[in-house]
Formats: sequence, structure tokens, C-alpha cells
Amino acid sequence: MNNVHRYWIASAFALFLVGGGAVGGWLISRSTENQGAGTLSPFDHPAFGNPEVAGKRVVERIVLEEPESAFNFELINMDGSKMKLEDFSGKLVLLGFIYTNCPDVCGLLTQHYRYIQRQFAREIGKELELMFITTDPERDTPRRLTAYTHGFGGKWLFFTGSVSQLEEVWKNYDIFVTEGKEGTDLVIHSYSVALIDRKGMIRYRYMGIVDPEEAIVKDIRSLIDDV
Repeated sequence: MNNVHRYWIASAFALFLVGGGAVGGWLISRSTENQGAGTLSPFDHPAFGNPEVAGKRVVERIVLEEPESAFNFELINMDGSKMKLEDFSGKLVLLGFIYTNCPDVCGLLTQHYRYIQRQFAREIGKELELMFITTDPERDTPRRLTAYTHGFGGKWLFFTGSVSQLEEVWKNYDIFVTEGKEGTDLVIHSYSVALIDRKGMIRYRYMGIVDPEEAIVKDIRSLIDDV
């Protein structure tokens, strides 16, 4: 499936969400269809204990009154180079978690990043870095991350690494990740983005699909002006 198809799938799914659906409910209903009615309880779904994986069912902008130190990961960028978060000290960092084969909300997050990079075209790479970290390290190779990023015209960095490396990162950023239904390459994960200031402190968290114009762009502007 190419990137254009992913985009249109994500867009169609977004319309479904706006109509009152949710990622968690969609996965439950689809699995029920495949397995037979009544064979899957909602309480068996990962979203029950981790509601942030349910996409637009949980939409929240969290202001950290006491900023937290962002975990200083060392991962492999899509160009094959090793990078640490501390390499970007002095810049703002917007950090999100997606995977390239995602058929739904990851595409919306990607489009939000495209919107943000248009709003901050002069600041990208100088005062602001956009970053993604994969939730699917077994399939998201640097080559695949590069193709995904270039396909969307992205100006972001996209990191991968070993499963153990990424599990540590997910844990430190409170990202829930689990494999989807057996026989598919779906990954169920939290839809969470962190905005990190120049000193490496997390100042804001965004859970679910937060309107970037109403929340993230304004917060980035406020931190850019806060020198």
C-alpha cells in the first residue's frame, strides 16, 4: 500500500470518527465480525485499561505545571545515523509515536505534523524539531521510515531501534503498545504527543487527536517567544 492510499484511508477513517466512532470501538466491532457475534468482550480490548489508545474518544491537552525531564533516548534516525534527544538541546521538540503501516489515526497525526511544519517553516531545524518514534520496530526499517517521510513531504525526524530500546522509550513516555490481531500487522498504541522545551523538559502532553491549530501551534508559539 503506498502513502497516497494510506492518506485516503486515514481521511476516510477520520470522517468515521467525527461521526461518533472510535478506534477502540472499530477494532472491537471488526474483530467481532471476524470471530462471530458475542465472542469478544469490550473488557478484553486494550483500550479498556488504556483509554488513550481509543483515538478521538480521549482528547486532552495536559499542561504540566511542574515540567518533567524528557527521557534522553538514543535511537536510529531514518538516515541510519544514531541520535540522542540531548543532541537537540536549545530547540523545542514535538515528539509523537506512530507507525508507517497504520491504517487509521497515525495518518491524521502525520497530517497534523504537515500542518505544523507549514506554520513554522522558518523555525524547523533551527528553533523547532518535529520527531516521530515508531511503535512497530520489526517492520519500520530506516528505509521504510524514509519512504514514508518523503512521501508526505515531511520535515521531521523518524526514529527506530531494537524492540528493547523502544520498549524503554515507550515506558518513559507512557506509551502503551501491543500487537493487534494475530495474522495482521496492526499495532495498537497510545495516541500521544509531547512538547519539549529548550531545556529538555516536557511542558505539554496531547492525548488523542487534538486540533493542532487550537492547541499545539499556540503552545509552540508561546515557547518560541519564551526566551
